[in-house]
Amino acid sequence: MDSKRVLTFDVGYRFIRHAVVTDGMQDVPSAFATPSEDSEALFDGIANVVRQQGESLDGISLSLPGFVDVKRQRTITGGPVIALYKQNVGKELRRRLGDDLPIWVENDANCAAIAERYAGNARKMDDFVVFTITDAGVGGALFLDGHIRRGRDWRAGELGMMITNYQTEGARSLHEYSSTDTLNKRYAAKFGGPSEIVVPSSLLRRMDDPEVRGIVEEWAQYIAVGIYNVVVSLDPECVLLGGAICQETAFLPLVQRSLEEIPYWKDFATPIKRCRNVSYAGLLGAYYAFVNEVK
Repeated sequence: MDSKRVLTFDVGYRFIRHAVVTDGMQDVPSAFATPSEDSEALFDGIANVVRQQGESLDGISLSLPGFVDVKRQRTITGGPVIALYKQNVGKELRRRLGDDLPIWVENDANCAAIAERYAGNARKMDDFVVFTITDAGVGGALFLDGHIRRGRDWRAGELGMMITNYQTEGARSLHEYSSTDTLNKRYAAKFGGPSEIVVPSSLLRRMDDPEVRGIVEEWAQYIAVGIYNVVVSLDPECVLLGGAICQETAFLPLVQRSLEEIPYWKDFATPIKRCRNVSYAGLLGAYYAFVNEVK
């Protein structure tokens, strides 16, 4: 890969973080509040950050929520960011910045996988899956045959949409069983109080309490089922777990035990690891996506 200096953006529900990445080395990131319902303000804010950098950039690259058509540089959906729904991102930025600066856009989960492939725990792997646990549900990305698998309609990797308990619960998705919000609500339902004040990571540190342990283990079993379904479908070299909760010391052994309780897991026994890049995966992945995709 040639030397590149790329301004990267990670668009989230609350903040848009940005940093210059030069030859894979990221500067200290900055951020501004996401205008989550105002498209004009969102693109104006990004363009202003680009202008402040002057003329020393090789390009800009954006990590975006939702379904992202990378060929047409537009969003089909925008996840929780309403301002991104059905937006011609490339066109809007070129209207503000001109045509001289190359632009790349990519789905945020795909950026996480790209970051792991080039600067994380999947270096030298051609087939792996990123499986992320967040407050909203389960995210995912497929890196297969040496490339991100985006799918016909840019929807590949929607692992949280798997239905895992149809006979009992109907068409409820994995999102509804495996989010950290779900874990909080189960704890609040049992012990009382608002779920909003529950800190999910603290529950993993209270596994010596049998009642807490039961709640956490039931939650982890659904995560294990989701991982199992992905593994038996794709046979990847590795599954990488992402999201803040996955960095807890107790989390990985908990998931491993849940997988081992599935009778057929021993026939696959795919390595399960944590993602190396968590806080800045979007920024770093956007950089490597640009370097590999923009010619």
